[in-house]
Amino acid sequence: MKRMSQTARLRIIGRAVSANEPATSNLGELRDWIVRGVPSPDHAISYLVLAVLYGSIPNFDLIKTFTRRWRIDGLGGLIDHHLARSRRGGTRLPIRVESGVIVDVTDTSRSKYTTGIQRVARETLTRWHAERPLTLVAWRAEGEILVTLSSEEVSRVLIRGSDPATQLPREFILPFRAMVVLPEISVSAERTARLRTIARFSGGRSVAIGFDCIPVTTAETAGAGMPGAFSKYLSMLARFDAIAPISSASAHEYKGWRRMLSGAGLVGPDIREISLPFAAGTFDEAHARKTRSQLGLDDTRIVLSVGSHEPRKNHLNLLHAAEIAWRAGEEFSLVLVGGNAWDTDRFDQMVVKLRRAGRRIVQLSGVEDEVIWDLYGLAEFSVFCSVNEGFGLPVVESLSIGTPVITSDFGSMRELGEGRGALLVNPRDVDQLAAGMINLLSNEAELKALTEMTSNLPVSSWQTYADELWDFASAPNRA
Repeated sequence: MKRMSQTARLRIIGRAVSANEPATSNLGELRDWIVRGVPSPDHAISYLVLAVLYGSIPNFDLIKTFTRRWRIDGLGGLIDHHLARSRRGGTRLPIRVESGVIVDVTDTSRSKYTTGIQRVARETLTRWHAERPLTLVAWRAEGEILVTLSSEEVSRVLIRGSDPATQLPREFILPFRAMVVLPEISVSAERTARLRTIARFSGGRSVAIGFDCIPVTTAETAGAGMPGAFSKYLSMLARFDAIAPISSASAHEYKGWRRMLSGAGLVGPDIREISLPFAAGTFDEAHARKTRSQLGLDDTRIVLSVGSHEPRKNHLNLLHAAEIAWRAGEEFSLVLVGGNAWDTDRFDQMVVKLRRAGRRIVQLSGVEDEVIWDLYGLAEFSVFCSVNEGFGLPVVESLSIGTPVITSDFGSMRELGEGRGALLVNPRDVDQLAAGMINLLSNEAELKALTEMTSNLPVSSWQTYADELWDFASAPNRA
């Protein structure tokens, strides 16, 4: 693919800033046409010019330098200077300046997992895509440009049954006076830096879903380098216009962070809690029986735990608590569903040790949504004993299908489960966690009482969440 000509690039810039397009192909005349369309220095125009000429999202400091020189030397000479410098660099993809709704789904489009952040993105964007015009994009591996998705990537973002036919061929999508939505987090340094540039200089509105601040509030549970990367992500969000936290616990964290920004002379984004819904999947008894048989669970009670295998999810304590319950004479299979594992050496060693002792532990990763809902419906109860969560989707998913859950007695997990079918325990206390499991395995009346309490769940849906998020995202920026 040939690199776009200088004439074509100037035409792209001109169309973005002017309603008219001249017939000339003369570079000087095209340059003058652009200059006439922007009478005064403007960071957004600097961003546009540099991005189109170089074929990439420009550096934050380069934009500021460009605007300073514009004030002194004028725009025409700057365009000539950068035309000469940019002849051989940048992408060879077609460039589309987009002023509509652009959604960055870099991680979701490349992930096989369907829980947590990916579930929120998929459920929301499937509904948005069906009802509203939007462009789904991902950062190219080099991290310098946003590109439209391949059909395979679209299939990972939109839930099966959605029509991805409206997706365009590969293009460099340049946000300009657009609404840019980030429904996931960014911990890649290059991606974070470029998103910061877009939020600060593209002249549009930038909106993010706020999941949690766990890598800084509970940094001891985060992987190496994650607290620092997440801090840069928060620095990027300081330039965003709006954040929608997913629970009151998450909103409390983000509002506390925003208050600190005043020390740096920043106002920070508008923050509005939009809680995730209490939404159940479909439980089909015939399909569930097939799942039970395929997993070799025909003759056993099931205790389920859904969540990625990482220190914060506290699965090592769950294994120890399960062993206490097994030694107390309880018979059950522990089914662990989750991917994206890291720092799991002690967990893995414990699983091997327990299996050698004859304990029934089933581990699943990357399974279909239908299988997860089957397991929620088949389980006696689920366990979600995390030490920190922005929301805790497995708590809601379990309760919404009518299955009690043992969960943590603080934060969003208490907020979601108290009085709704959850048994609250201190997740750091293995004996208390084990006692809760033994209680529900041996006390049918207690389990039944908790099951009946699941009818107290608030009525909500992913459609309602998607609509509320859209209304917030598309609201005008604060003056």
